[in-house]
Amino acid sequence: MNKFTSSLPIAMAVITLSAVSAFATTIPIEGTGVLVKSNGTAQLSVSSNTPCIAFSGLAPACSGTATPFTVTSGSDAIFKAGGTDTIADIKSTPITAFESVQLTNGQTAIFDLESIMTPSGFSACTTTTSSGSCSTGTFVLTQISSNQVQIGLALSELGYVGSSTTGSTAYVGNFSTTLSGTIAGCTPSGAQTCTDTIGNILMWESGAGNTISSTWSATESPVSGVPEPMTFSLMGIGLLGLGLISRRRTKKS
Repeated sequence: MNKFTSSLPIAMAVITLSAVSAFATTIPIEGTGVLVKSNGTAQLSVSSNTPCIAFSGLAPACSGTATPFTVTSGSDAIFKAGGTDTIADIKSTPITAFESVQLTNGQTAIFDLESIMTPSGFSACTTTTSSGSCSTGTFVLTQISSNQVQIGLALSELGYVGSSTTGSTAYVGNFSTTLSGTIAGCTPSGAQTCTDTIGNILMWESGAGNTISSTWSATESPVSGVPEPMTFSLMGIGLLGLGLISRRRTKKS
């Protein structure tokens, strides 16, 4: 079985901010400004440097459709829990109106996805990797135990109320999934086994059009100014007990 747990704090690369039309205001943050999303089904193409993430978890993956999600407890009180919120598939960036989130004051916060942050300080993941941490160019994969792999992704976003990025709030979206046990639906081939290791996960996806089907949740946090380049922090492994835990099986898409 695989499980998805709340987001690993992921450090930040340089953000390139884009500007479009006017008439926007910053998100009216009252507390921390942190947005917490609930679990949902997703398909992740982990091996690609331009990853495909279908938050609906339905085939065909990454059709660009918007999928409902729920704001859960633990977020700033400015965000309306249980509102009619949406998030779009990731197949390219930037994405205007990547997310739509209801606010308690009756307004709607819009988040544009500016870029996927590039992790630094990691060796490249290979189909033989079964320990430590590595990068696919966008995802960071960490072998937590002999059959447990954590996968992290960081997004640079702009949040605003209105119709543009003028007066926007810079946000970092942190996503992670923890796959445990064996890859459901996997048939061993050659030297490959179906145990959840970094190498097996990459082999499962490479060349055959397979994707990992799991659940997702995320924590998004506002940042001040433009973050300096940093490496991903593995300290977040100790924060996996934030309560956003669900179970899904991997499958062939």
